[in-house]
Amino acid sequence: MTGSILNLNQLLSSPQVHVKDIKALTDKLSKFVAGGADQLMVISDFDFTLSRFADKSGNRCSSCYCVFDNAVGTNNPEWCRKFVGLYHKYGPVEHDHSLSIEEKVPFMEAWWQQSHELIIQGGFKREAIDDYVSRCNIQLRDNADIMMKKMTNHSVPFIIFSAGIGTIIEMYLKHKFGKVEENTHIVSNMMGFDQDGYVNSFSDPLIHVFCKNSSVMPADRTFSEQIHGRRNVILLGDSVGDAFMDVGVEEEQLSLKIGFVNHDADKLVDKYLNYFDIVLVDDQSMDIPNQILEAIYAKSH
Repeated sequence: MTGSILNLNQLLSSPQVHVKDIKALTDKLSKFVAGGADQLMVISDFDFTLSRFADKSGNRCSSCYCVFDNAVGTNNPEWCRKFVGLYHKYGPVEHDHSLSIEEKVPFMEAWWQQSHELIIQGGFKREAIDDYVSRCNIQLRDNADIMMKKMTNHSVPFIIFSAGIGTIIEMYLKHKFGKVEENTHIVSNMMGFDQDGYVNSFSDPLIHVFCKNSSVMPADRTFSEQIHGRRNVILLGDSVGDAFMDVGVEEEQLSLKIGFVNHDADKLVDKYLNYFDIVLVDDQSMDIPNQILEAIYAKSH
């Protein structure tokens, strides 16, 4: 355990790292390291968590849904105006700190449903969407690829739990890595296609930013066997809603929650510290999660 204590001191000395309860974090890390890779699973949000919020030039990166408006803007400005209009209508509600989550939910459901309807009406073919994804400005956080490769090597189940579009995430990972690894599972809004390859449906239940918990986990999830008996969950997210992605995974689980604050740090850090064990500010890398994972893997050898 000496190595991980040193690691914790180093970790806490990083200016981007904020921790509310150092003792609780130390206790959790001890249990995670003792459990090793065999007891571990990782659940991560995708947009602006696994992926970068801004590129190296400081430009905002794309989310799953942005793939459409970025690609379609010039070809179909009227469709794009409607699609982006939904963001301007409902986005402020998502980030309105005066409203409770319960008050926001109906607006989020309306936003997602209307976005999905527009995508279906847009007449997009699978091949065209795949082409959009190949050219989009989604970028993984620095060293996220290393994190994913090592999880595969150590057979650690990796669940990408996203309110974005799972089909886009799947396409992106295939472009990036050539395939989606067997330990990687996507729980998200999946597109359905008709026999001619056009989008004609989205999966149920709808997954929006404030319902990412056991209520939307598929009952027949193919990874149940992979996660069975794994009690230690590292959870990665960039919104308060992400802090509940571990709900219903295992009754006796222990969760280490890492939250990324991508903007408005002065307003959000204190709030995020109520939900996450570690809060990372303006950090476009997976270096801190990787340090923790390395300490856990070291125990497994």
